[in-house]
Amino acid sequence: MIMALAISGCRSRSVHDAGIRNILEQLDRTVADRDIHTQKKEARIAGMKSLLDENMADEERYKIYDRIYDEYYQYNLDSAIVYAKKKSALATHITPPGYRIDAAIDLAERYILSGVHVDAIRLLDSIDTASLDTAFLARYFHTRQSLYEDMAGTADDPELKLEYDGMRKRYRELRLQQLDSSDIEYLYVRSEIMREQGRGEEILSRLLQKCESPDTDLHQKAILNYITANIYRQAGDSLKVIYYYAVSAINDLSTPVNDYLSLRELATMLYRAGDIERAYSYITRSVQDIMTAHSRLNIQSTVDILPIITSAYESQLKDRHRQLTFMLVWLSLLLAMLVCAMLIIARERGKTRKKNDLLRQANAKLKNFNRMLLEANDIKEAYLLKYMDLCSTYIDNIENYRSQLRKTAKTGGFEKIMENLRSANYTDAVLHDFYAEFDATFLKLFPDFVSQLNAMLQPDKRLKDTSADGILTTELRVMALIRLGINDSTKIAHFLRRSLSTIYNYRVKIRNAATEDRDNFESRVMHISFSPARNSRGKGVQ
Repeated sequence: MIMALAISGCRSRSVHDAGIRNILEQLDRTVADRDIHTQKKEARIAGMKSLLDENMADEERYKIYDRIYDEYYQYNLDSAIVYAKKKSALATHITPPGYRIDAAIDLAERYILSGVHVDAIRLLDSIDTASLDTAFLARYFHTRQSLYEDMAGTADDPELKLEYDGMRKRYRELRLQQLDSSDIEYLYVRSEIMREQGRGEEILSRLLQKCESPDTDLHQKAILNYITANIYRQAGDSLKVIYYYAVSAINDLSTPVNDYLSLRELATMLYRAGDIERAYSYITRSVQDIMTAHSRLNIQSTVDILPIITSAYESQLKDRHRQLTFMLVWLSLLLAMLVCAMLIIARERGKTRKKNDLLRQANAKLKNFNRMLLEANDIKEAYLLKYMDLCSTYIDNIENYRSQLRKTAKTGGFEKIMENLRSANYTDAVLHDFYAEFDATFLKLFPDFVSQLNAMLQPDKRLKDTSADGILTTELRVMALIRLGINDSTKIAHFLRRSLSTIYNYRVKIRNAATEDRDNFESRVMHISFSPARNSRGKGVQ
């Protein structure tokens, strides 16, 4: 019964019915095949680039640039901007004005995703809408709609937010007027309007019918399923929301694109449904892809949910470890009672051989249980390392992104943004919080680490114990990382934002302060126990 209880506590994925489980397992396989889809995408782009020739006509070159731009669209924002600019430069040498308009709209769309509203407005204002045909007008109004949607989402002033949202709706209506009712974009816009009016369920059958059409490609299916999921979300049908977000995510990742919403929204839904492990897997993949795409619009909203899910994931791991420990304690007690009973029977019957056999069996079981307990501890440490690595990577990405925004702001002339970006206060605050979280987590796992470490050092060279305040000094952090299995000085220096020589000097200084066996000092540090009970049995620091 105890075994069944422990095992049932580890099955977070069993909260779904069969249909949901099947689609989520399919999504799991798609997530695992990321490299395969990426390689196909990169090979396709490389093939297009190989078609470029110095002697080809400008219009032919423009069409290849356009195809490459379409591949980078929602895949890599920086590369998409590069090819949008190439199209814009080339369009000035081509007679038909449609090429210049096409390039300007493409570049404006990418500027909006980068948050460069001034340049986007400049490009859009330069277009004479009176000369545009229906197709270009639809694209133009769509770009204007996207511009005001982003401005409404980033505005702090409620009145401005309301004004921008009104402009978004106005341009959406103008766009709808230019679209044929058979056009799939008409279906996108119409379903969005009906959902906002609370009538989304009236258009569900058309959305699902379009999804089944052989003329609908993967990217279009991803959008249609995402819209369907949002309609069901408004209706409160959480099972269908999870299902259609999963289908949308499968299509997004198979296309593949890196700038998407479905997987992030699905992670949020699964987190609320109690499937923490999958939610953690999906949100980390979303963060990786958004960082690759460099899409400013979705980075913040995706990163905001990351610490919430990560915290829940860590909590779940701790619960599982507690359950396993509880099971092992009870099994150890039962085993002890069994051994005692066997010893009594053996003594009464005088069968020394049988008693020895029973003792050997008991010892084998005890070794097995000890191994299980150690493995559980290793698992906890491994997940701590994963969490640390993820947080460190996130800090680097935010710093890189800050530098990128500074360059963008210089181009656009945003002096106020430049003043903020020149300051390192944000990065310092993030690093401070990150190290504080690291210290608190480590000291919770190894509450006696500092005292055990100092016991291995000469009395006059022991390190200052700041663990009572819940923090570690830089020297103690170096030793903490070594305890967690990180022996590479380069990695330690990168993690602690110190020079390689500084880390090397710390390690030599502490190793030379050891009371004995300096050559194996760091190996003994790696065996410092987190459990006071283990110390009492002689397995801690000697």
